[in-house]
Amino acid sequence: MRSLYLLRSYGSAGLDGEQLVVRSGGEEHQRVQLPLLDQILVMGNLQLSTPLMRACLQRGILVAFLSRHGWCYGRLQPVEGGYRHRGRHQLMLGEADRLAAATSLIAGKIANGRVLLLRLTRRDRRELVASAIERLSWHRDQVRKARSADRLRGLEGNAASEYFAALGRLLEGDGFAFLGRHRRPPTTPFDALCGFGYAVLWNGLLTRIELQGLDPYEGVLHVGSARHAALVSDLIEPLRTLLVDPLNVWLIRTRRIRADQGFVARDGGLFLDESSRRLWLNSWSTSMAETVTLPDGQLGPRWELLDGLVRAFVRFVYAPSDGLMVPQRR
Repeated sequence: MRSLYLLRSYGSAGLDGEQLVVRSGGEEHQRVQLPLLDQILVMGNLQLSTPLMRACLQRGILVAFLSRHGWCYGRLQPVEGGYRHRGRHQLMLGEADRLAAATSLIAGKIANGRVLLLRLTRRDRRELVASAIERLSWHRDQVRKARSADRLRGLEGNAASEYFAALGRLLEGDGFAFLGRHRRPPTTPFDALCGFGYAVLWNGLLTRIELQGLDPYEGVLHVGSARHAALVSDLIEPLRTLLVDPLNVWLIRTRRIRADQGFVARDGGLFLDESSRRLWLNSWSTSMAETVTLPDGQLGPRWELLDGLVRAFVRFVYAPSDGLMVPQRR
């Protein structure tokens, strides 16, 4: 089963037998078998026909309407036959299963960060971060041997410090040096850029967790509360270094965002100004709509990496012994 992203700015999506058909300007653009879908995410201005929506309701295919930046306006789903039972299965995960899932997520985060540093120093300046890359490899190996959540949290924190310090060294000449992470409020351009990007990713991931009927407040590593969606904090870890950080680096290296402009000081911190936020969101939307090769070898928009991880966690909830598949940069 898969997600279908409808990204076109105009046109219509209708039903032809068992197929969803996308048309615009009198031309057919896409056909997809409905039995292959478990959710449809409308991120453009396509009109969905009533027969198509009725067929989705009958088949239990969830339809969500999102902004081009990933914010969810609302959803269409059947009155009966929802995914409420998934939250109950999620609660029944044992401590060993939770630790196994957390291990996969943190190992994936460290691996994705290490590969990003390798790519950024493919041609030069490898000596600046060579020791950090080596230590990240060590941390990744130690994470896989961790036997407690506290040990895992300690390794994750140390690896994050190594990674951010190395990334800051590579971006120092652009004015985005790492001076320690300060989140509330951010105090440097580096903090402000990371914080804004992670917040956008957070909200997009929270939407997808809720769409799949999981309990976002029941995590495997982070501790949940009425104000903290712990599962989002868990699943976001490998996606930070896979999706947000590479985009930030590209924006910095191409000087679309500069440290000496595009930021505003307020409330004791430093934040992106309105024009920089719009630029970031537009770049994010473009990047996430790009077609990439997904972990299963199929082609799809980069958005599918979020859905793939959430669906992988759903599978893990039902079959923990199969492990949790985490998307990794190669």
